Order: sequence, then C-alpha cells, then structure tokens
Amino acid sequence: DVLIQVEACGVCGSDLHLYETDDDGYQIYPSYTRRPVVIGHEFAGTVVEVGERVTEVQVGDRVTAEQLHWCGKCFACRRGLYNHCTNLGRLGFVTNGAFAEYVAVKDKYCWPLNDLLELYGPDRVFEAGAVVEPTGIAYNGLFPRAGGFLPGAYVAVFGTGPIGLASIALARVAGAGKIIAFEMSAPRRKLALEMGADVALNPVELEAQGSSPHQAILELTSGHGADLQVEAAGVPAITIPEMERALAVNGKIVHLGRRAGTVPSNMTLYQDRGAQLYGSLGHAGYGTFGHIIRLMAGGRIDMTRMITARYPLERAVEAIESLRDRQEGKVMVRIHGEA
Repeated sequence: DVLIQVEACGVCGSDLHLYETDDDGYQIYPSYTRRPVVIGHEFAGTVVEVGERVTEVQVGDRVTAEQLHWCGKCFACRRGLYNHCTNLGRLGFVTNGAFAEYVAVKDKYCWPLNDLLELYGPDRVFEAGAVVEPTGIAYNGLFPRAGGFLPGAYVAVFGTGPIGLASIALARVAGAGKIIAFEMSAPRRKLALEMGADVALNPVELEAQGSSPHQAILELTSGHGADLQVEAAGVPAITIPEMERALAVNGKIVHLGRRAGTVPSNMTLYQDRGAQLYGSLGHAGYGTFGHIIRLMAGGRIDMTRMITARYPLERAVEAIESLRDRQEGKVMVRIHGEA
C-alpha cells in the first residue's frame, strides 16, 4: 500500500448525490456504496509512506490515484474491462476516501504527477492532479468506449458540469469541427465557451422561443446532425430523446451522466441512421490517467480552468452543498494549501 498526504480533493456530483436523499429518504446516487464511509475520490497528494513491495512510487512523489479499485483477476479484468470488475472496490464509496488528511491506496492505482510540476508549480500541481479523475470519466466515454470521431466532426454536449466541460476540452483537442453545448446555468455556459465550445445554448430559452436542442443542432450543422453527442447532464429521460432526433448518419451517443430510471427511446432512429448508443462508466484501463497527464503537461488541455471555488477541509460539507444550484464548475477542497 501507499499512504498519501492529501493536498487537494475535488467535489464530484456523486458526492452530492451520496449526501442528498429522494422523497422516500434514500440516497440519490444509483450505484453501490458502504456506510459509514469517508467520501471524496478526485484527489492528489504527496506519498509519505510505502509498503515493502511497492516499486512504482516512492516517498515524496506527488501523485493522483484511480478511484476504481479493480482486482485484475476476475473474468472482466482479464478481458481488460477493469471498470466492470466483479470485485470492484471504490475509493470514497466503499473504502474511505480523500476528504481527509491521509488516504491509503495500492500502488497499482497511483499515477505520478512529475510531468505536471514544471507547468503548474509545487502547489497548483495538486489541483491539476485532482482534476485528472473527472477528466478520465469523459476520456473513457469519448474514446475507449465510443471510439472517438474523425477530425472535423460535429459534437454536442448536454450538461456542462465538470464531466461535460472535460468532454468539451477533449473534443476540442481531438479536432472537433464544431462543439455545441447545452446548459441551463449561465456561469456554466460561460465556462463551456472558455473550455472550447463554439456555441453554448440554454435549452429552456430554446423551448420558450419555440425551438429545441435537436432543432438547434440541425440548424447549426446544416441538417447533418451531430456525429457524437455526450449526455453529461444526468437527465437522460429528457436529453436522450432530443439527442436521438439530432443523430447524424453513423452518429454516436455516449451516456456519462448518472441517474436511475428508464428512458423513452425511439430505436428505429438508430436503425435508420446506422447510429449507436454507448453506456460508459468509470476511467480505468487504457492508460487513461497517463494520457490525460500527458495532454495537460503538453499544454494541450488545462482542466484547472474549470475550478471556480475552493474550500478548506473544515468546510467540506459547505463545499458539497455548493453544488446544489449547479452554478459552479469544479469545486476544490484544499486540505493543507490555501483555499
């Protein structure tokens, strides 16, 4: 094991969903968890102690770590499907997470941040490391799962919280010809443009004008439709039907948002357009963290730009609650540094 002194930990929407309950008193987050548990899984810090058999990291290294703890032995893992490990452990959901001064993980989940040090400096490097995990969710969905797109493609992103913002940044660096974002929050629409979207529209305003997201996509693509669409809003019952009506021929929809429940779908549209719908979960495998660190180190993307608020550890609950109105980009909890 590796003992890490945590320096920065981002607040994820799932942290809020663990904290919130529905009308019947059940947590909103739709996947498995353990209680009690220390939450927080988007983190970076400094290695302060290592086990005897640890070889990949050493004391003093600045690292981030995967939150999905795959076993490497089950059938899913042996097929390379680490996100779907049948013995999956989850930092901050099943095992104690990083809204704490220290966290322990196995060395195989750690990723050194040495390549980011020159660009971000000795303090900001921890915030840069903490945003690798949410960026990994988007990276896994757009590329390993959905297979990406050809340069010049039309991309639409529904929801511009951190996962949507990461999707925009990655689509831009991958060569999207036009990126269309949909978001109700004005501050998040502004962030979407800063992260690389060409257009950021409010779906509520579109409806008031007698239009809709799918009509906007068709107009902005001269009737072609979107080659890749990302559901990052967490309301697929609303967004997926709109996305289906804006599918390009051979278009793709990747579902990243987490929300339990059924979704109305017109499967004939997938047949007629030769289109695909991809469910995506997690960030493990494919060297995802390493690729993101390289992109950030090379200045291709700067995911720290989506950080809009910082809190000290003693105000972590306040940091989580700040996500309720969906106005912030990424909220960061600083454990030892300045908030």
